[in-house]
Amino acid sequence: MDDRIKVRYRNNREGFVDDVTLNELIISKKIKQFYRPSEKRWVNIETDPVRREKRFFNGSERRRKGVLGGACREMMSRYFGRRSPDRRTAQEWFEKGFDLLFTCGQYEAATRAFAQAIRMDPCNARAFLDRGMAYEKMGNVEQALADYDQAIRLSPEDAKAYYIRGLTHQRLGKYEEAAQDLALAADLGYRQAHDTLKSRASSRPPRPKD
Repeated sequence: MDDRIKVRYRNNREGFVDDVTLNELIISKKIKQFYRPSEKRWVNIETDPVRREKRFFNGSERRRKGVLGGACREMMSRYFGRRSPDRRTAQEWFEKGFDLLFTCGQYEAATRAFAQAIRMDPCNARAFLDRGMAYEKMGNVEQALADYDQAIRLSPEDAKAYYIRGLTHQRLGKYEEAAQDLALAADLGYRQAHDTLKSRASSRPPRPKD
């Protein structure tokens, strides 16, 4: 399954990105729309998807402004308002988890949505990866790493999975494991891994002279 997301930049150029990059592009306002296949429509990031205001609020901003509760429930109703629970698809559960994680900042609810997606599609590597990110946001690093490991087992060529796991190892002080994962991600063409490795190299203290 190609789980990249189609985006439309401000100059009307179109491209495909992964979900982490999408969140970064939304926050930096470098795109104006992204396409949601399950709804067959473009989502305009200049209008907050739940408050209908001419500004997009990401998850952390929503929490600061106290607009999460009813607003995100309204957002979620777009997915399931017309469907009974037993007719919801794995893709719908995945997209719900995505919005709960990256837009609403509701991490525990996101893990439950991803779990439903995984139950219906146990080979969905991206659902494991994103659920791991939600677990890590909750402070459950052990479960996050278990999900990252499973995502990599299911999709061993997924550069982003190595990158995310590498960053987690780095935060835990496991620098050797981090370097291995970041190098693998870079070898697979993940640009952010190249940048991270370059930053790590430039921040190392100079070796003492003999």
